[in-house]
Order: sequence, then C-alpha cells, then structure tokens
Amino acid sequence: MDYCPNCSRRVYVIEKVEANGRVYHKHCFKCKEEGCSLTLANFHFHDNELFCPKHVPKLQAIVAPSK
Repeated sequence: MDYCPNCSRRVYVIEKVEANGRVYHKHCFKCKEEGCSLTLANFHFHDNELFCPKHVPKLQAIVAPSK
C-alpha cells in the first residue's frame, strides 16, 4: 500500500503520481509555497518538499569575511 507524504492517505492506482521514489495523489502534487499544480516535467524537490520552478528556494552563497 502506498500513502501520500502530503496528506498521509492511501493512494490508489488511478490517482497516483510517482516522483523521486514517492507516491502522491494527483491533487496533492503541488508547490509548497503557492499550491501551483505540478507536472513531472516541471517539479523541483528540495528538503523533502515539492516546488514549482518559480518558488524553488535559491541557494545562498557563503562569503568569507575579507581579512
């Protein structure tokens, strides 16, 4: 049995989306920030969360103080 990591409910074959080794309901496969609908072609996975290309967190550069 597969359970959706977003809602913790059982996922049946007809409503299943598989991404990054996880199984989601079609309606749960959405961006964490704004709830944008995602597809397998445009989703990003960061810190165990789903994001659309617009809302994926940007990496912050670490700058060492100059001496």
